[in-house]
Amino acid sequence: MRDDHSWLRWSVAVLITLIVLFSGVVCIAPASASVTSADRYAVYRAEKPFALDPTLADPRWEAAFTARDFIDLATRGPSQSRTRAAVFYDDKNLYVGFDVQQSTPVTHTQLTNNVGFGLDDFVGIGIDCVGNGERGYWFETTPNGVRYQQANENARFLPVWSAAGTLTPTGWRAMLIVPMSAVHPPNNGPQHWRVNFERYVAATGERDTWAFDSLMANYPVANFPDFREARWWPTATGMVLSGVVPKPKPKAEVYALSATGGDRDVYTTVSGTTYTSAPRHFGVDASYAIQPTVNLVAALSPDFSNVEIDQQTINPQQFRRNFREYRPFFAQGAAYVSPLPENFEFNFAPDQVFYSPSLGPFNRGIKLEGTEGTNSFGVLEAKGYDPTGPMGFDVIAFGFKHKRLNNTLAYWADGVMAHQAGVSDSTFEFGAYGRSLASGLVYAFNHAMEYGTNVANPSQAEKTQALFDIQKAGPFEATIGWNQIGPQYNPIDGFTNIADIKGPNGQLDWVITPKHSTWIKNIELYLYGDRWLDSQGYVHQEDADAYLNLRTKKAVTYNIGYQNGSQRSYGGNYYSGYYNNYADAVTQPYKQPFVGVTLGDGAPNSFAVNYQWGPFGSYYLNQINTTTIYQFRHLSMEFDYAGTYQRPFVAQPTNGQWLRRLTFGLPLGTDGNAAISYRDVSGTGGFGTQGKNLAVGVRKRFRNGNELFVNYGTPAAATTLDRTIVKYLIRLGGGL
Repeated sequence: MRDDHSWLRWSVAVLITLIVLFSGVVCIAPASASVTSADRYAVYRAEKPFALDPTLADPRWEAAFTARDFIDLATRGPSQSRTRAAVFYDDKNLYVGFDVQQSTPVTHTQLTNNVGFGLDDFVGIGIDCVGNGERGYWFETTPNGVRYQQANENARFLPVWSAAGTLTPTGWRAMLIVPMSAVHPPNNGPQHWRVNFERYVAATGERDTWAFDSLMANYPVANFPDFREARWWPTATGMVLSGVVPKPKPKAEVYALSATGGDRDVYTTVSGTTYTSAPRHFGVDASYAIQPTVNLVAALSPDFSNVEIDQQTINPQQFRRNFREYRPFFAQGAAYVSPLPENFEFNFAPDQVFYSPSLGPFNRGIKLEGTEGTNSFGVLEAKGYDPTGPMGFDVIAFGFKHKRLNNTLAYWADGVMAHQAGVSDSTFEFGAYGRSLASGLVYAFNHAMEYGTNVANPSQAEKTQALFDIQKAGPFEATIGWNQIGPQYNPIDGFTNIADIKGPNGQLDWVITPKHSTWIKNIELYLYGDRWLDSQGYVHQEDADAYLNLRTKKAVTYNIGYQNGSQRSYGGNYYSGYYNNYADAVTQPYKQPFVGVTLGDGAPNSFAVNYQWGPFGSYYLNQINTTTIYQFRHLSMEFDYAGTYQRPFVAQPTNGQWLRRLTFGLPLGTDGNAAISYRDVSGTGGFGTQGKNLAVGVRKRFRNGNELFVNYGTPAAATTLDRTIVKYLIRLGGGL
């Protein structure tokens, strides 16, 4: 084999994985839990509606508090504080009540809905109306009654609902009223929803869950919620709806926009590309419910200024929400068009045959998306233009997935037919996975085929992936996979990390929770390795990484690790050697140890620092990153300071780069906020673009649901854009 002895590192990593898999895992004992997926939870019908009263003075609450005995996901044992929850329903609303106790101070700094998620204590209810996790919802509220919500059908999920909270001598109480129309019941008659209750304590970073399985991970709030957890929720019984499913009615969002300033015609795409274009002043996004869970979605002259996502990016908070796609047309039912349920790359972002953030401004689009029983589906067509060239694009994308209620079997298919800048490209993909509830074994495969103008040989434009995964109590997970991607595979409207590879990869993730430790919350060990050859037989990429995270009960986390790998590029192109006939190939090392610590991990006020060093390609790097989050009563502040010291291995002078960023966020009532951010990147080394950038955003939502945005500049640009945008969004029929 034409490579060095790097195969030894891969062999050792695999050996360690197998040893732990077949010997160490047997000593892990699952924590006990009072509620599992096999349980049933009785939901009471409200014979008369509840008033929004956070004191829960109505005597019906006390008798209904049957959701108790929450589990701390970090310690895998009973929660340190008592939590009680209950839910009632009628044909219009869900009524949810929480009574919580805690010995630590109650954190309640935020005043604005949907801003600062994770900075305050919160409680929430999870709802899965289908039963297989494909149409799930979360509704959360804080002691101040500040509301947050999420849905896996749409990243822009923003229904009208109510919540209130109040402090008590021993903790706090909260009540939520969620309209049935917000959760889209698939039908009238008997319901078989899955439900769960959760609680978060900001001062300690404690996340408690009522439904529990030993395979549940203690995800940080940054990754909350994980709708895959719905398979461990109990089934609600006793719910019978009558006349709840509404008659279909059209919904729309119409915007009016004005832009001024010297850079009024300069914009950035969702993926960060800067271009010049005349601003659009009017446009509409519309939706019509053909069935309760099936929607026809259309867009005409949609906004491409991205002021909403700019507002979210500017505003400081410890846990940034991940808006994968925020444009209304693409956001609605995005998971149904791109249904891939398994990530075969483990340590990378998942490959996708259709990746809408790569598309620039589009003129119109039409989509059909939704769920029917245990099936989900979506198909769309969009037409737009390439702001960097003279030609436009036209794309058709589709997806279908079937998943059993118990999540033991799923199969899917998706594809995209794209025409862009004179290039035609079509990619089709299918796959399946199975899961054994008894053994914890998961097995999956995926295959994709690409055809088009840029594909000279279709047999070299295919992707085949497979994995075997074992999940045990602890949680413990070990995975062995195979990735084979042809050198010509490169869907033009998709996302692929790297092509021209063939070989194995593997991972091991083991969270150890000491039962009797007074200061250790848990210890997480993560190992990852891959060894991928190109079509010439050379190592294209290999990695052997190790991470160790120690989390304490004092909200301090320590991180150490080592990233050890190499990557082969071809004339500067690391993606595939096909494009320059494998000429000028260079293999560069990437070997960087790192150490880090976070003080106040998960708390409203925190400080994090990370330092790493070692060879990085053709340089020896020393890098330091720090982030400080602080709350001045209701004013939020974030300060980032980072530096890179870069020493080339060849005879060139040393170089460096420094980043300084200061951001403030200010609430403007319960449905408005303002934020200002200043970023300065200096030096000619490093990996960032030098420049100074000022961005300001103001948002206000009115009682009728309409919203006003005023933005100066954008945080996505390298330097300050002299551009002010005023956008008014009118929501008709409740909006999208």
